[in-house]
Amino acid sequence: MQSSEILIENLGPTTSVAWLQRFSSFEKLPFAFAFGCLLGLSSPGFDQSWLAWIGVAPLLVLLRGCSTRMEAFLTGLSFGVGFYLVSLSWCLGLFPLRWLGLDDWLGVQAAGLVWAVESVHEALLIGAFALMVFCLPLRAGYLPHFKRPFFPYLLSVPILWVFLQWTVGTSEFFVAMPVNQLAYSQAHQTQLIQIAKLGGSGLVDFLLILANCTVAEIFLEFSGAARRLQERIDQISPKAGCWVDALVVLILVLVACNWGAGQIEQTALTTRPGAESNFYTQTPVIPIAVLQGNVSIEEDRLKLSKPVEVADRYSKLASNLGVPIIALPEGLLNSDQMTPGNLAGRLKGVAAREKKEVLVGSIEAMRDGRVNGARLIGGTDKDNLYVKQRLVPFGEFAPLGPLGQRINERLPLSPDVFLKSKSARPLHSIWGGIGVSICVELIYPHIISNEVRHGANLLINVSNLGWFHQSFLNRQILAAAVMRAVENGRFFVLATNTGISAVIDPSGVITSVSYPSKRGALIDTVQFLYGHTPFSKMWWL
Repeated sequence: MQSSEILIENLGPTTSVAWLQRFSSFEKLPFAFAFGCLLGLSSPGFDQSWLAWIGVAPLLVLLRGCSTRMEAFLTGLSFGVGFYLVSLSWCLGLFPLRWLGLDDWLGVQAAGLVWAVESVHEALLIGAFALMVFCLPLRAGYLPHFKRPFFPYLLSVPILWVFLQWTVGTSEFFVAMPVNQLAYSQAHQTQLIQIAKLGGSGLVDFLLILANCTVAEIFLEFSGAARRLQERIDQISPKAGCWVDALVVLILVLVACNWGAGQIEQTALTTRPGAESNFYTQTPVIPIAVLQGNVSIEEDRLKLSKPVEVADRYSKLASNLGVPIIALPEGLLNSDQMTPGNLAGRLKGVAAREKKEVLVGSIEAMRDGRVNGARLIGGTDKDNLYVKQRLVPFGEFAPLGPLGQRINERLPLSPDVFLKSKSARPLHSIWGGIGVSICVELIYPHIISNEVRHGANLLINVSNLGWFHQSFLNRQILAAAVMRAVENGRFFVLATNTGISAVIDPSGVITSVSYPSKRGALIDTVQFLYGHTPFSKMWWL
């Protein structure tokens, strides 16, 4: 009798095949691609942030309907390609490329090639995620078990996602620019993102994927579309258990938002000018100006504006502002602007005459080569130069060894090869330490938090986004800056050439923002802060 019962239990699942499993691999891939495109709309620039809470669930459902490892990988890859093609569509903003000497028909193809290659490259992470989720022995709920299947679905899947996106995806080994992480879609949800102080943006991603897992779990249980998850350890019935899991996620989100509201209120009491309890502030409120000259890439590379005209533009913006600190964008002090009578000398004159400190991006020649850096003029240290730590692949260095060198030589861009710094070095202002990042460095959390651990009391990023014309890359950069401010509990100043420039307070509130593609000076106040968040203390992240 016992063997008969066991035989009946084993035959049951095999005799009823879920309808999703009846589809072939090639029939599933278009659905995966379409759902990936839908998730891409959650990225800053499209601003459908609610999709981040449910947009990964279709992939998780499709994986339960896969039969082989290769099918699971291709499903994840198709989903990832769709996601990145939408969220990285700002790459098309590289067009036109006349400044490279490319006709428009070639420029369109070059921009499209960059877009496609980077989308497929970053989609490999989601393909790997799908393969791991398929192979891992998972059971429903939050609790593990010592017998197979060992791992709880609702914890294992988010952990895999966070590991691949925030450890592998941001590593120098993977050579990617992850400016469209899922957590950045929630940058305007100020109460929720305060949890980044505890575990960084990865913790926000964890919560988002956890919510997606509960959605997938409910759909699988009630639709019968694919294989259901294995039995639970907590002895709750499968149908009731998936609702309990969803309730736990809802409670976590509400608790996080309630705690975040308290953190925002505390930040307001200690940093906002004019607050009644402003006597708790660690340093005085300091005015700062961000100069946005709106020099296009064509003006710069094709010399449509003479160097003296660019110097005139910025020197006029920098004069008589009544602020002690001025920030200017990346790469402004090049070889032309360092000649006598141009911008370098004029900024030194403003700093000396008006008793200011001027932070400006510069391209400088060193003993062993050139560096992309930022120099603080008028500070306490004569050698106040920050050198970029994370270079742009095929834009500032050639990755992949000899193969990368050969590819680099064939690119029409003929990029400069820059040296890089191997350690964080905050610049020394008379007010405190300034943690500088240049362009895409702000999308790597460990670079910014490492500067805070080395004494940075104010964070400033200098960028030149003119390469991408009027694309929405500036929106994604702004979202990343918001998350870096929250993670480290610091004011964050974003100084760009063509916009968006902004000042962000330690709770992620954007206190002032510039118009893109406009010229002018953005004036606001900041403080040099000394406290540390739990995340900024985590040197291993």
